[in-house]
Amino acid sequence: MKSVKDFNKKRLQLITVVLGVMFLTTVLMGIVFFYIRTRYAKEIIEKSDYKTYNNYYVLITDNAETDYWRGVYSGAEKEAEKLNAHVEVMGEGLDKNLTKEDYIRIALSAGADGIIVEGDDNKKIQQLLLMADEYGVPVVAVSEDCVNSGRKSFIGVSSFNIGKEYGNQIAEYAKENESEDLDVMVLMDENMTKNSQTVVMTAIRETLVNNNLSDRVSLDSKEVSSNVDYAAEEEIRDIFVGNNEIPDVMICLSEQSTICAYQVVVDHNKVGQVEIFGYYMSDKISEAIDKKIIRSSIVVDTEQIGSTAVKALDEYKESGYVSDFYLIDTSIANYKNIASFMKKEEGGETDD
Repeated sequence: MKSVKDFNKKRLQLITVVLGVMFLTTVLMGIVFFYIRTRYAKEIIEKSDYKTYNNYYVLITDNAETDYWRGVYSGAEKEAEKLNAHVEVMGEGLDKNLTKEDYIRIALSAGADGIIVEGDDNKKIQQLLLMADEYGVPVVAVSEDCVNSGRKSFIGVSSFNIGKEYGNQIAEYAKENESEDLDVMVLMDENMTKNSQTVVMTAIRETLVNNNLSDRVSLDSKEVSSNVDYAAEEEIRDIFVGNNEIPDVMICLSEQSTICAYQVVVDHNKVGQVEIFGYYMSDKISEAIDKKIIRSSIVVDTEQIGSTAVKALDEYKESGYVSDFYLIDTSIANYKNIASFMKKEEGGETDD
């Protein structure tokens, strides 16, 4: 009996020792692991290069996901890096239902040193930008101007020059089809200010008059959406549905309306019957020009818009003065020269 008790006692002692060793080993391993991780984290922190910037700028637009605005941001980001500034697209990671008004308020609350904003006619936005001016936060408007807002500078293309260029393209097409009258539909982007829309139409009409085409060309316009998914395409599609006559020429004043018009013309089998004069350059637009579905497109150097906007903000903060306008040059892409534009895109260059 004694031997059994002794055996059990020794076994209990052995189990206790084993468990004790295992516990101590676990604790020791935990301490070693914690030490290693702490030391590793410390090394990472010590090696981290904390970047500080002289200024923090924000870019505010309703259409940040389009190629056009990606190009603007790319140019702004590159220029900001040169000037030791940081630029951010306001809205990334935020609620998609937020508006430009909300973004401006957020930018001011976040302590932005400058605001780059897509201008428009919204009175509330103008008031918020005046508030930014009172707070000492300079604002530059890009793509569209924002009058009566206290903005320091406007960076974009001339609406009159754009209209004149479209007028010249219509004139060239009309001369190729001398025996026909032409119905021209101008698709206005809803983000364009009323003043820009008026100037574009005036310039087109003046150019047609100068080319003795006012009697042969019927000019009409339609405002299309730019912020709502599929809305622009549906609005353009309505032009082709329920109408006895469709336009001979469609002039598109935005990247989105250009792509939508192209898609609608293809879907309704109207390729060759409707000429599209587009705006901007993207992979889809260049492909459509190459296929002769889009006749031509006005190309804007969006990176230049972005870089000039950052330069304008930096200049104002440095000197308290900046030019009221910076006009960006444009070029024309068509079937004859589209190969050169494709090469520039592949090489990462921009058009002058």
